[in-house]
Amino acid sequence: MRGLYRPIRRWSIAFSGLLLFICTLGWVLIDGDDAVVDFLEVALPATIGICLLIGGIWLERTHQESRISQLALWTGGGAITGVAVIIWFIFVISLEHNPAAEPGQLALNGAGIFMAAGILLGYYATGLQQRERELARSEARFRALTENSSLGVVTIDETSTIRYANDAVNELFGYEQSAIVGEPLTKLMPEELRESHQNGLAKYLSGGEQTFDWNGLEAHGLRADGEEFPIEISFGEYPIDGDHLFTGIIQDVSDRKVAEQQLRNHTSKVTQLHELATEITRADSTTAIRQHAADGAVKLFDADVAHLAVVEGDQLVPVTSSNPGSVDGYDPVPTSFGYAGESYQSNTVVRVDDLGETRGVTASPIRDGGVHPEPQVSNDPRALLSIPLGEYGVLQVFSFEANAFAERDEEVAEMLSTHVVTALERLSAEATIRRERDRLEEFAGILSHDLRNPLNVARGRLEFIDSTDNSEHFDAIERALDRMERLIKDMLTLARQGEAVGETETISLNTLAKQAWRNVDTDTATLKVETDLRLNADRSRLLQMFENLYRNAIDHGGEAVTIRVGSLEIGDGFFIEDTGPGISTSDREDVFESGYTTNQDGTGFGLAIVSRIMEAHGWSIEVTDGTDGGARFEIRT
Repeated sequence: MRGLYRPIRRWSIAFSGLLLFICTLGWVLIDGDDAVVDFLEVALPATIGICLLIGGIWLERTHQESRISQLALWTGGGAITGVAVIIWFIFVISLEHNPAAEPGQLALNGAGIFMAAGILLGYYATGLQQRERELARSEARFRALTENSSLGVVTIDETSTIRYANDAVNELFGYEQSAIVGEPLTKLMPEELRESHQNGLAKYLSGGEQTFDWNGLEAHGLRADGEEFPIEISFGEYPIDGDHLFTGIIQDVSDRKVAEQQLRNHTSKVTQLHELATEITRADSTTAIRQHAADGAVKLFDADVAHLAVVEGDQLVPVTSSNPGSVDGYDPVPTSFGYAGESYQSNTVVRVDDLGETRGVTASPIRDGGVHPEPQVSNDPRALLSIPLGEYGVLQVFSFEANAFAERDEEVAEMLSTHVVTALERLSAEATIRRERDRLEEFAGILSHDLRNPLNVARGRLEFIDSTDNSEHFDAIERALDRMERLIKDMLTLARQGEAVGETETISLNTLAKQAWRNVDTDTATLKVETDLRLNADRSRLLQMFENLYRNAIDHGGEAVTIRVGSLEIGDGFFIEDTGPGISTSDREDVFESGYTTNQDGTGFGLAIVSRIMEAHGWSIEVTDGTDGGARFEIRT
């Protein structure tokens, strides 16, 4: 039965019409009069029945089941009413007269007429109800949508009076709930926009011409406290119940405007950076690169001052400033100290919006810059960009205003750092190339001069052998050729190794000093090693250094010389001294030059190689007087 319920409801009007039509046919069949006459007597209800049948089919296809059920009630009520009226009419007439027609005929006509009237009235009434419900649902959906929206929604009429505003509008403009409903829309506008709005609305209502685009209009709103702010509003119009209404969707675009301005600033800074990078690249000295970086950073970030500190050992030493002489008040600081140390150690840009907050925390170990005089309140930096420059140092940019640097400035700072580091690396590479070129020129001079001398000696001796047949010249020739071999060996050492250091390891100085002694022809010389020092060094290069110093001591001090190796009493390092004649004060600056020697059989490269090995390790070497008057070489690591 439940399965038949819904079809019966949907087809109820059609069933009513069919039933009425069947009843009229039944009347024609059972009445004893002429069939044509009988049919004409009930033609009206028969026609109404056919109309209801056709209308019921149409309703089933086009209308909802609930409305069809309501119409069926109206139709059934009409039929009952019609029959009741006919019964009442027959009863009243029969009191005085006989009815002009039979009761069945009257009942069918009355039922048909009232059924037709009932369905027509019902269709109109249910239509009104449906429209009211749809309107109520539409309004409910509209309010649910607008009240929960983060965008402001406002509706005005033809007089620009606010008819509706959601909570977002009140919150956006700073008014209390429903405080602006009934007020003119111009209340939410700056004064300079009010007249143009009113004129534009009047022109549109009179002629239908829009004076501006209603979609995505950018303007300024006026808050309750008088503050103006940028908004974007889109309007739409619709008529309802004879009113001409306009609904606008309002969005606060303050954040978007700030972002757009930041993007414009960022683009401008990238363009300025390109020009600054050109200046830095063209600089021909380290000092010029540093100065361009400091001066350019101030202009690039619209700052007040910039300082550049370089790495020397384990300290950051201020060397350049955008303000001439302003680094004089700053002392070197450890590379692990303050914001400068933080950016250097992490190799990342550090941005501080308000240095005043960190200064207020007395226990904080972090400070910007280095040690400086007591700051004046009016000239105290408030904002900082600390930019690492790789292994070269740190560039710090200061502003006297808090929050002076944007987040995207960090990206520009990173690009600036890359340009500065690249320029410094280029100069370093060029300096290395120049040193290599000078070394090659130095080798060429040696090859053209020093190697020619032993060759001339050997050639002369050979000529003597040919003329005199005297074999005593062989020893001289052998010495000359030995010297040539040493020259070639030492020059190859300088040319192939230069200042490079290979893999380092922890080395016992005591063990390595004795190993080097075994590698040298020491004759009757004596070695004393008095140290337990351990070093991190390239073993093969350090071994070569000891061998060269041993040979130098034996060549100048004789076969009976005593050589002593020990640790320095002051500072980190060690010494090698001998009991030979020593090195005069006037010669101490020249002994490490390539080709310098006071021994006619020497190559002049031994101590030069020692100096290069020290430089490659980052050490220093100095010549002083030994304990027993000989030469003393002090190496500080």
